[in-house]
Amino acid sequence: MSGIFDKLKDVGKDALGTFVVMDDDGNEQPADQTLAAPAAAAAPRGAAVPAAAAQQGVAAPAMAAEADPEFVQQLHASVDGSTKKAYPQFKALFAALSAVGDEGTRTQLAISAAQASHGIGAAQVAEAIDDRLKILAAEKSSFDSAVKEELDQSVGATLAQIEKTRAEITKRIEEIKALETKAAELDKTARDARATIDANSARFAASYAVVEAELVAERTRVAPFLSPAK
Repeated sequence: MSGIFDKLKDVGKDALGTFVVMDDDGNEQPADQTLAAPAAAAAPRGAAVPAAAAQQGVAAPAMAAEADPEFVQQLHASVDGSTKKAYPQFKALFAALSAVGDEGTRTQLAISAAQASHGIGAAQVAEAIDDRLKILAAEKSSFDSAVKEELDQSVGATLAQIEKTRAEITKRIEEIKALETKAAELDKTARDARATIDANSARFAASYAVVEAELVAERTRVAPFLSPAK
């Protein structure tokens, strides 16, 4: 089953995807340049994936049930490791009786032939099949554990990064709001200062005009008594 787990981990490596994170200086840093689906997609054909994904709070993709030939081959290899040989012996005899059209009759003949040639009956065949089902169930349990571990390492890490990034965004929003408040206060201070300066300039201009008018009037009064210029 190592091939199945390897395929799961290969997909899980891409699960971190691409998203923007903040470094210690507040600069945006891109993550890996591949945007991948959650690790739940690593084994779309297994019933364990939606359950494991749900534990992580990640919506499992709706996938059509389609067997993976590679997985099927490896699962067959695992169950074929059973030490109970009654099933393959029965299966070989059943295949040899392919000319028999009725399946019930064919099964009965195969069991009778197995009894005659190998000394095994239906009970031994069923026991051998049950042993393979136990092996298959163990493979599913191992796969489910691998899925959960991969979800914890890839999807879980991604979700943690997302939460960290969202917290950083919230922090930056608060900083921006504070800066906007400060900018508004500075703007009001500047406008008040400008208004004060403009008012003082206007009063000075009016005062200047008064004094200038007085002096011009005095100059005009004195002008007739001035000696003619030589």
